[in-house]
Amino acid sequence: MGILSNPRFPPSPAELYARALWDPKPTKSLKTERQLAYALGYPSHWRVVRTVVRKDGKHVIRDTIHTRFGKTSKQQCNYTWFNHEAAQKAARELEKEGTMSGSHLLPALPLYTKGDVVEVFWEGKWYSASITKRKKQADSFFYSVVYHQDSATQDEVGEEDIRPGEDPSTLAVELGFTADWKASRKGSRYILTAPTGERFTTKKAAMVFFNEIGPQMAEEQDVGDPPWRIEGHEWIGRSVKWTSSHKISSRRTVDVEQEGRITGYIKKTDVDKEGSPGFISEATGEPADLFHVVFPEDKNHPYSSHLLTSQDLEEYEVLENLLEVEEEEPAKRKMEEIPTSSTKKKKRGRR
Repeated sequence: MGILSNPRFPPSPAELYARALWDPKPTKSLKTERQLAYALGYPSHWRVVRTVVRKDGKHVIRDTIHTRFGKTSKQQCNYTWFNHEAAQKAARELEKEGTMSGSHLLPALPLYTKGDVVEVFWEGKWYSASITKRKKQADSFFYSVVYHQDSATQDEVGEEDIRPGEDPSTLAVELGFTADWKASRKGSRYILTAPTGERFTTKKAAMVFFNEIGPQMAEEQDVGDPPWRIEGHEWIGRSVKWTSSHKISSRRTVDVEQEGRITGYIKKTDVDKEGSPGFISEATGEPADLFHVVFPEDKNHPYSSHLLTSQDLEEYEVLENLLEVEEEEPAKRKMEEIPTSSTKKKKRGRR
């Protein structure tokens, strides 16, 4: 039976040292700092400041050892160490020679930086927040944070009250929403914020709003910047036969031919909200017309998984693939129910 399990024997110095070295409780006062230093074998006027932080999902003990030394009060200097081996060596030199050769001057490193998503411990609970500012005081770091739940701010938060958090957008996606939503945990529940600013305290209510308003928002955003013109050009409604190449194996490439209808265009004089050209030609590097073609769905196509839903074409590409009027009637009939709005890829390059 071990000594620790027998109440008749007091713990040995080695056992007391081990308990103190791995005690997961942070120090809270000057008294507890000196008690911990004494338990670890340091002189009585030394102190050990202990913090417990989370790193990579684990609790980590961080100790800094402090003392003052000098023959007179005016000559006294502060000494600090960041590991016990260096501090204990200095303590032995002080005991034997009455002198100290210096302190362990490796700089303390912060755990967090501005912009980090974290959780902050406040009144017994963890709350999602972001770091807005960091400052160093002596050998410790303190942070200013803004809480995701209500946009409240707090200063002077120590590292012992912070742990890595979840990105609000990533958490929202994990819960089934799009990346423009934000989510934070509140115990076993969630706080969800829509891109329009509405805030929900239950996932069910947020999902109802998401399913009802989401498609409407997508349709409104679908017009693009600048928006597609749906009239004013003789090619609107005309059909195009487009061939795209797809690699279906390491040795085989197939050409898939589709017929689609031109549903909108951007004029070369159109500009976006920032005043930049709506489209710049890849061929000339100058502003140019761009035409949007939508293809019908064909589940019976042998390469249905490779079919395009839409394609943006430059003027010369339309001229090369535009069908004659008598050829395009079957394609028009297929396209009758296809909506005319769609997103586009501006500037250089197309889907």
